Order: sequence, then structure tokens, then C-alpha cells
Amino acid sequence: MGQILVVNENQLEQEITKSILSEGLKSTEIILASEAETTMKLLRENDVDLLIADVPKFDLRRCDMMAQARKVSPDTPILVTSVGVRADIAPHVWRLGLQDYLLKPCRPAWLLAAVRALKRDASAVSNDREEQRRERYLRLLAEQMRAFCYKKCTDVAKDYLDSLHKDIHNKSIIRFQALQFAEGLVQLGDPLGAAVQMKLVCMMEQFKLRFDQQVQKYDTYLVLKKMLDVIFAVFDEDSSYQVDSEQKVLNYIDRNVRESISLDQVAEYANMSSYYFSRVFKKITGVNFITYITDCKIAIAQEMLVDTDMPVISIAYELSYNEANYFSKAFKRKVGMTPTEYRELHCGG
Repeated sequence: MGQILVVNENQLEQEITKSILSEGLKSTEIILASEAETTMKLLRENDVDLLIADVPKFDLRRCDMMAQARKVSPDTPILVTSVGVRADIAPHVWRLGLQDYLLKPCRPAWLLAAVRALKRDASAVSNDREEQRRERYLRLLAEQMRAFCYKKCTDVAKDYLDSLHKDIHNKSIIRFQALQFAEGLVQLGDPLGAAVQMKLVCMMEQFKLRFDQQVQKYDTYLVLKKMLDVIFAVFDEDSSYQVDSEQKVLNYIDRNVRESISLDQVAEYANMSSYYFSRVFKKITGVNFITYITDCKIAIAQEMLVDTDMPVISIAYELSYNEANYFSKAFKRKVGMTPTEYRELHCGG
């Protein structure tokens, strides 16, 4: 069921508009507002498909409200109704980037036709644009999977979610696209055999039931990461995939970097002495093992500080730091500020 938000300072006109829309659009919920503050609150908290705003006069207050509405919910088309002549109204509509306008008084059929056109066009354009974005990132993901590069795969997944959440403010669209991207990842794992498919499909089914996760960027990322872990476990265990030994070791580290993974553990995995592995690792990456692990953990911490509301102490434990103070010191050495300061800077306090 779609939602249309009607903004009108005249209560009688509000009810008339609601009656016309309710009668002509049976499956649509009509919500009402009469002031800017309520309008912005409703746009933030609801998945509004269309905003119909009555603007008796394009004064500074009402123009500011339209501009703010576009900023709060840029994917929601805006239809303006106004009394006046076309030559006066059209320039304001164009300047504010609004989708359409109707001159009052207008027939109910005209209003319904304009509403249907805007809802249909907005949906078609949005769907096409989002499908192209999703397919582009899935192609990038497939390329990195074929290169057996775990970290670049997780980076592609993160970049896609960053892009999605930056550009889209409609929770329904975010939820749908997140599920579609996860479905695409399941399909990428199809050639790896029935056992892998079963695991991925089970994870996908669980994700479908978690409506709270689907609109949370970091929670969705963790789901995608776990699905990639299933796929890369096959690459690690099955020698027929012929993963380069250096890449295999990096994948092992990157998949386990949140844990208390040690140089000795990785050296054993690589069938090398710790001394020899340490020299080889620095030659491969340009940094020593401890620096690499610390840099990776701090990068993860930065994401968690911005994209979750987890307490700093919980983030420290999540990254296998037994002492929150030690974590904070390591973070400050790398970033130049404490975790709390970093969160305040990037989340507005």
C-alpha cells in the first residue's frame, strides 16, 4: 500500500483532497499535515510515495518548506496545487525542482490523473536506476570473486550499501534493493555446488525475515559478509580453484581479522616459520603483520562508530581488544582522535 502526504493549511481543503484521493486510489493511504514541522517528521518516518502541497503563495516560508522537503526525502515527487496564473507559478516550480503543479480550482479527475502519472513515472525511473546500480555492483563483485580477492569483495558490498543509503531515503526501496543484492550474491554462488547453495539460501531466507536488518546498513553488510565467508571457505578448502598462495593467506587474514589472530597462527596456516612468514608478509603488503592487523581493525571500528550505535567498549570487544583503553589509544594513534570524538564528528554528536 502506497502513501500520499497532503499538506494544506486549510483543514476543509485537506479533507476534500483526502476524499478525492481515497475514492480514486483505493489501495493508497492518505496522510495529512498542515505545517512544515509535521510535514518533515512524516517524510522522515514514513515511506511517502508522493507529496501534494498546497501553496497559496510562493513566499519565503513556503519555498523554504519545499526545499527542505526535497532535502529530507529527495526520492519523493512533489505535486503543487496553487491559485494563480501559470506564468507566475511555473518559474517557482522549476526553480525548486518540483515535479508538477495544478492550478486551482481543478477537477477531481485532473488531480487523480496527475497523481497517478507522478507515482507511475517516479516508480519506473527509480526502479530502472536502482536496477542498473545493483547490477553494476554485482558485476564488480563477480569480478573480484573470480580473482579470489575476499577483501575487495567485502569492499564492493560495503561501497554498494554506502551508495544506496546515501542516495535513497525511502526505507521500502532500501529494503527491496538490499534483498535483491543479497539474492544476486546467492546466484553468484550457484556454480559452487548444492551444499554452498543450501547454506546461502538458508541465510537469505533468514535475512528476508529480519525487516530491522534490511534497512540498517551495517547489519546488511554483516549478512553479505557472512555469505561471502561461505563462498570463500570453498575457495580455501578446494584446491581445484587454484587460488594463488599469497592471495589465499591474505584472504585467511582478512576473514579472521576481527579475532585474536596471531602471526604464529597465520604462519602455521601458510606452512612457514614465523620468522620467514614475517619477512614474506612485509614484502607482499609493504607493512609488518601487526601494523596490517591494527590498520584493518581500526578501519572496521571507524565503520562501526558511524554506522551503528554500539558503545565504544562493545566495539573494542567485537574486535578482540580485551582492554577498551588500549583500543582507544590504538585508535587515536591511527586516526588522530579518540573513538568518541570520531563518532561525534561524523554523526553530529
